[in-house]
Amino acid sequence: IGGEEGHQQQAMLKDVEALVSTITDTPVAAASIGQVYKANIPGKGDVAVKVQRPGVRTLVERDSELLLTVAKFVESLPALPSSGTTSDATNKQTRLINTELVSTTKEFMSRIFEELDYRKEASNIAQFSSLYSRRDGTSKDVSVIVPKVYTELCTENVLVMEWIDGAKLTDVTGTASNTGEESSTVEENLALVKVAIDSTLSQLLVEGILHADPHAGNLLKVKLEDDSVTLGYLDFGIVSTIPEQVRDALICSVALQVFSRDVDAVSSLFGELRLIPQHILDDDEERAALAEALEITFENSLLYPEDAAGEDDTTAIPDLKFDKLLDSLSRLVPRFQFDLPPYFINNARALSTLEGIAKSLDPSFNVLTIMYPYALSRLLKNPSKSEVVARTLQSLIRSEDGKIDRTKIRRLLRDSALISGQSKRRVVWDVLKTKEGRILTRGIVSEEVGTYFGRNDGKRNAKSSSNKQRRKMKKKRW
Repeated sequence: IGGEEGHQQQAMLKDVEALVSTITDTPVAAASIGQVYKANIPGKGDVAVKVQRPGVRTLVERDSELLLTVAKFVESLPALPSSGTTSDATNKQTRLINTELVSTTKEFMSRIFEELDYRKEASNIAQFSSLYSRRDGTSKDVSVIVPKVYTELCTENVLVMEWIDGAKLTDVTGTASNTGEESSTVEENLALVKVAIDSTLSQLLVEGILHADPHAGNLLKVKLEDDSVTLGYLDFGIVSTIPEQVRDALICSVALQVFSRDVDAVSSLFGELRLIPQHILDDDEERAALAEALEITFENSLLYPEDAAGEDDTTAIPDLKFDKLLDSLSRLVPRFQFDLPPYFINNARALSTLEGIAKSLDPSFNVLTIMYPYALSRLLKNPSKSEVVARTLQSLIRSEDGKIDRTKIRRLLRDSALISGQSKRRVVWDVLKTKEGRILTRGIVSEEVGTYFGRNDGKRNAKSSSNKQRRKMKKKRW
């Protein structure tokens, strides 16, 4: 083949020859379906070569058939005979396990088969990089190291990408906790773990494009040329897309529970955002069971220092326990047929692991302090134009009769300052920096001014009416 295409093929063949001649004899890392080797390509430098294990696809296909057979069998089991002690909701069940096991298994296995095609992972890297890479990412919140992928050298079973030197976060945190590292290094490691949590929350709540397995083994501490450190990502087998309604549900449910402790409102919220089937919400007993289950979930995962409000009417800020939240959520998903995106629980579990690492470095760490800016931004900007988000924000600043509640606003301001660790003035500035925040503030001020003058006009009218009445009485007496 001649021309430009021929030159490209010759260059690619030279790269392949260089790769084959320099690849390490033994793998430098191993995973469940593949192994990673190191090689060098002139003009590209060191590269990581991920090679799929021989015969792994056949093995996965067999496992898939076995899992589906088990799922069908368990789904077919009838419910146990009801007793007088069981609830009416339980008596309505016709199956022993009221979970769609077959469809769940099919969904899970489809994701595994996606991971078997390394061309899909190459596409995931390109997508993730376009948003979050320090090199050319567009995200305003996340800037991390993402390996460059050489798509012309990739196949279904081989993935070739830029080699990144760094220490895994598991190694970094283990060293810090076991050898009494200098406090400056511990602080550096803690800052990096916070960046990892910050990055995951931004992916989850802002962009909706999410690295689905950000555990500490897939995250690197990378030293830059100026001796500063940053975060690097590995393993892009699964990159999830989080729908708008799920992002709205997360923000609104946390806001309603932290600031209002309103479990019933959270239950309704999941329904309005179509995360729970309508027939569950239409059943009064199931709805009550959902509210009770959510209340237990929040009691276990949001630990308040005191049950009552503070001396100055400030809500006690809870410590969010991600591990307990996930344990409870994993039980609720099949029980109430939550419609959550694939690998959502897996990703949240990784957040829990990162939170645990952060707490090992700083026992006072609270993930809510990192979640706060994203919650505030999404509530104010409401990018999805969701009526649920708009109502949630209004419920935090208005009383039940729909009027502006100054006490609620003051409490919300104080609580936001406590959660974020910032001053009240800074919280107000964060609100005013956004166009939506300024509109909201103008609306509140306008309504309050109107109410004030309305009251004064009422007083003046009443006074004027009273004066007229007295003059009439005097005239009558005269």
